[in-house]
Amino acid sequence: MKKIFVIALWFLFSFPSFSQITFSDETKKYIEFSDDVIVLKNGLLIDGKGSAAKPQQTVIIRLGKIDWTGDDSKANIPKGAAILDLKGKAIMPGLVMLHEHMYISASSRAPRYVHLKQLPVTFPRLYLAAGATTIRTCGSIEPYSDIQIKRDIDLGLIPGPSIELTAPYVQGKKSVFPQMKENKTPDEAAAFVNYWADQGFTSFKAYMGIDKPTLKAAIAEANKRKLKFTGHLDAVTYREAAELGIGNLEHGFMSSTDFVIDKKENEQPAPGSGIKALGKLNIQSDSVKQLLQFLIDKKVGITSSLSVFEGYNSTQPMPNEDVLNAMSPDTRDYYLKNFALAKSSANSADRDRAFIKNSKMEKLFYDMGGLLTVGTDPTGNGGTLAGYGNWRAIELLVEADGFTPLEAIKIATLNGAIALGFDKSIGTIEIGKSADLLVIDGDPSKNISDIRKVLHVFKNGLGYDSKKLFESVKGKVGFY
Repeated sequence: MKKIFVIALWFLFSFPSFSQITFSDETKKYIEFSDDVIVLKNGLLIDGKGSAAKPQQTVIIRLGKIDWTGDDSKANIPKGAAILDLKGKAIMPGLVMLHEHMYISASSRAPRYVHLKQLPVTFPRLYLAAGATTIRTCGSIEPYSDIQIKRDIDLGLIPGPSIELTAPYVQGKKSVFPQMKENKTPDEAAAFVNYWADQGFTSFKAYMGIDKPTLKAAIAEANKRKLKFTGHLDAVTYREAAELGIGNLEHGFMSSTDFVIDKKENEQPAPGSGIKALGKLNIQSDSVKQLLQFLIDKKVGITSSLSVFEGYNSTQPMPNEDVLNAMSPDTRDYYLKNFALAKSSANSADRDRAFIKNSKMEKLFYDMGGLLTVGTDPTGNGGTLAGYGNWRAIELLVEADGFTPLEAIKIATLNGAIALGFDKSIGTIEIGKSADLLVIDGDPSKNISDIRKVLHVFKNGLGYDSKKLFESVKGKVGFY
C-alpha cells in the first residue's frame, strides 16, 4: 500500500502542477525541465520583434508563462526555482512555421498519381526538435490522421508542436493527387469547407486546379466562420484571389501566374510557363509594384517556402549529412536520385532565374509593408524534411532574400503569430505570453545558421531536449 502511495505521489509531482496533461512515458523521455518556476539567466535575448539582441538578460518562467524578463542585475530570483546559466547562449522565441505537413514525397511514383506518405511519428518530433513550437499544416492528405496527431500531442501522448490544422486541399475539377477531392461546382466546394470545419479544421488551402467561381464559394464559407484561407494557385492569379477575399498565398511568388502572357481566365497555363514568366520579370516595373501594393492593400499575406524550391535549383548545395542520416534507406535513395536529376535538368536554368526573382520580390513585398511569413513544405524532391527544412527556410531568408538575421527571426516568429492571430500569446518574448522559447548555443542574431544549434526547446514552459528528439528518429524518417 505504501509503495502504491509513493508511486502516486511521484506521478502527481513529476510534472508541473500548472499542466493538466498526463504525459506518457514516451513523452517524458524528452522533457528536461518541468519545474513550476524556471529561471534562464545570463543569456543573449532575441525578442522576436527585430530589436537588437541584449546580453546578460534573465527570463523567468512561472507556470508555463513568461513571468519576468530584464537585465540580470535587476532580476529577483524566486526561491526554489530551477536556474539555467546561459553564458554564451541565446534565448529566442519558438518558431511559428506556416507551411508544414505531416507527409513527405515518397519513394515511388506510379503513372498518373504522385505518391505521398504520412509520417505521424517522425515529423512531429522533428518539428519540435528544431524549435518549431507552433506550426500550421498547410494541406492534409490524411485528415483524420492529422486530427489524431494534434490530439495526441495536446494530450501529452507524443512529443510535438502546437498545431493549427489545415483541412484537405480545396481542389477544383481535376487533380493529379488521388488524395484530393475534385470539387466540380461552387456548391460542392462550399459544402466541402463546412464539412471539414465541423471536423475541427481551422484553416483551408485552395489548390492549383481550382477556378474563380469555386474558389469564391469556398472562401466565402470560410470567411463566414472566421477561418483562415490560403492558396497554392495556378488557374487563378494572385490578383484574382485577392479580389475574392483570400487571406494568404503560398510559396512566395513561385506559384503566381499573374505575368504569364496570354493566360486564359480559369485555366491552368502550360506547365512551367509561370516559372519562365517569373524568371524574365522586371521586378522594378510598375506592374509588379502595383500587384504587390494591391496585395498589401487587401491584407493578403505571403508565405515564403524557399527551402523546397531550392531542391530544384542547379545551384543547390550538396545534401546535408544530418539530413541523409535521418532518412530511411528508401527515402534517402529517392532524394539522391532527384538531387542528381535537378543538377542536369533542362529546366534548371528557368528555375534558377525564377528563384532569384522570387527572392527579390519577397523582400520587396516585405519592405513595402506586406506581411511575410515562412514555411517549409516538406515535399518537393524529398530532401526538405520537417525540422531541418525549417532551419534551411529561415537561412534562405538571409542568403537569398537579403534579410538581416534579426528580420528573418521576426518573420519566423512574430509574423507567423500575427498571421495565425496568436500574437497576443506567442511569437515574442514578453511578460504574460506563453513560454515558447529556444535556447541556442550561439548567436543567430549575427549568424543565422546558429539556429541549428538548438539545445533546449521550451513549449508552454516545459523544456525538451532537442538532441534526444533528433536521435529518436535517426534513420527512420520515411518509415513512419
